[in-house]
Amino acid sequence: MKEHDSENLTDSLHKNIDIIKERLHHTTELTIRTIQIGESKTYDVSLIYLDDLVNADVIRDFVITPLFLFQEKKKSETGPFINYLASRHIRASSVEMISSFDQALNGIVRGQTLVIVDGYGSGIVAETTQWQQRSVEQSNRQRSPGGPMIGLNEQLKVNLNLIRSFIQSPNLVVETKQIGRYEKTDLSIVYLKHKVDQQALEEVRTRIDTLDVEYGLIARVVEDALEGRKKSIFPLIFNTEMPDLVAAALYEGRIAVLVNGTPNATIVPALFVHYMTQPNEYYSKIGRLSNRLIIFITYLATFLLPGIYLALAKFHHDWFPAKFTKKYFSASETILPFFLEITLLLIILYLLSLAAFRIEKDLVIVASLVGTLVISTTAVDAKLVHPLSLIIVGIAYLSSLLFQTGGMIGSAFILRYLFLIIGNFLGLSAMGIGLIVLIIYMAQLRSVGVPFLAPIIPFRPQEFKDVFYRGNLKKLINSEHKYPHDDKE
Repeated sequence: MKEHDSENLTDSLHKNIDIIKERLHHTTELTIRTIQIGESKTYDVSLIYLDDLVNADVIRDFVITPLFLFQEKKKSETGPFINYLASRHIRASSVEMISSFDQALNGIVRGQTLVIVDGYGSGIVAETTQWQQRSVEQSNRQRSPGGPMIGLNEQLKVNLNLIRSFIQSPNLVVETKQIGRYEKTDLSIVYLKHKVDQQALEEVRTRIDTLDVEYGLIARVVEDALEGRKKSIFPLIFNTEMPDLVAAALYEGRIAVLVNGTPNATIVPALFVHYMTQPNEYYSKIGRLSNRLIIFITYLATFLLPGIYLALAKFHHDWFPAKFTKKYFSASETILPFFLEITLLLIILYLLSLAAFRIEKDLVIVASLVGTLVISTTAVDAKLVHPLSLIIVGIAYLSSLLFQTGGMIGSAFILRYLFLIIGNFLGLSAMGIGLIVLIIYMAQLRSVGVPFLAPIIPFRPQEFKDVFYRGNLKKLINSEHKYPHDDKE
């Protein structure tokens, strides 16, 4: 870094321009427009901006034209000339006085226009940004049949606008920060002042403020900071593309973190029960008592079912009628043992999932067709896999897709293989012990200081109105959510 990197702007217009050019490595998008204003006394004024980031019409109408219509100060008016320009002539929506090269460059790379005057060691940064962006559209990853269809996009300002459209309240607070030592990325912490859990909010601020990275282009670095130093197989943050879910979380006293360039919001604290809820539950009358229980059972099935199947086949086949045992367990004519069958099928399904995201869209149909041929009656007829194995793996895999939202599918993937090994080598009793150990492990997890299994562990029955069933909406809306905290993190 050169010696003038942290200096203030100089009084020399040409020297300032030369330093800015050098700092921006003489990039071809840099545009410098120098004009003269004034009559009895003339002033050299330069406008500096990156051509592909600005709105040329805004610069012409709200910066250049007012400068050409410049009227000199009256003798009774005091203050530096450049401040007079900022307050009386430049008509941009946002105007800021700056004095250092760092501030000037930070504004330029964000699509703002720098105005500097020869003979003055300060400048004006005017808002002229025009980012290229996709229009607001329906979320492809999360859908709610009865609710809003709109989804977040990559622009932070657009996402904040969408959230404010759902929460039109003066209590909605947005704290904007910048992360990255060299390339700054905007980040916003959003919460409701009268609802937010203050301890969780302080923890979020601390973790973000202590985040030390060169750049924050990838939102995952922020998510890792929010999850804490102790890594877990369970996600301790919840991601969503739906602004109505963000609004609902804020009303529950939680905090949303949005990073510019990322089309989703990160919500904390994220508890286990939050991953068991579905958006359509709150827009539909049916299923308020059954949906949640089914989802809980389905989550257990997605990682326990293959292990239970192997344990029954190897250790407990005498529980079933002899005819059933002979057909499905003891007299299987398949080439591979059950453990390798299940493992092979799970790996193939995982490969198909990866292929869906890594190959061109036009080839997804081909990959699906090949996958259907591999995992189908063809494999059964070839005696590669048992039909019951195919059914068990299919149910477990389809069940896991319900937890794609938020990131819980990753933990199910790991737990499935863990209990698969336990069930195959140690049986059902060991699986039961493993499940107890898993619950103890989950009870020790914290999401920004809040127990991951709350309100189940610690037991808080007053919060059960939206855990195993969806309670009365009027009572849910009027109730106050409080989160337990302890000193352990």
